[in-house]
Amino acid sequence: LGTAMDKTGAADLLANGVVQVFDFGGTWMILAAFVILTVLLTQPMSNAAAALVILPVAFSTAEQLGANGRTFAIAIAFSASVSLIAPFEPSSLLVYGVGKYRIADFLRVGGSITLILILLIVVLVPVFWPLLPAS
Repeated sequence: LGTAMDKTGAADLLANGVVQVFDFGGTWMILAAFVILTVLLTQPMSNAAAALVILPVAFSTAEQLGANGRTFAIAIAFSASVSLIAPFEPSSLLVYGVGKYRIADFLRVGGSITLILILLIVVLVPVFWPLLPAS
């Protein structure tokens, strides 16, 4: 799917849309938008699928912005692992029935942890992998 998006030009089209919507906050805000989008997509679908759908769009966006594509890739990789809001992820399903949890429990606890992890990803990834490539 990621390759198809890249070859058909869908990745570039979506990248243009993301840049237009979130350009007011600069490259950092666009990175944050991709992190949030990846986290949201990871809730109903597999981690790998969410990352594969978002990566081509993120690379295209980074290229348009003159930003470091590696920063976007690392942020998406971390974001794809944050599926704590809904019990649809296999490891969450394991404890869902046995622990007699409800979806509200996942929303309350998982939502809080998810917000913290989103903040950590958006703040720390650019520290270790700078947004602008070295010149």
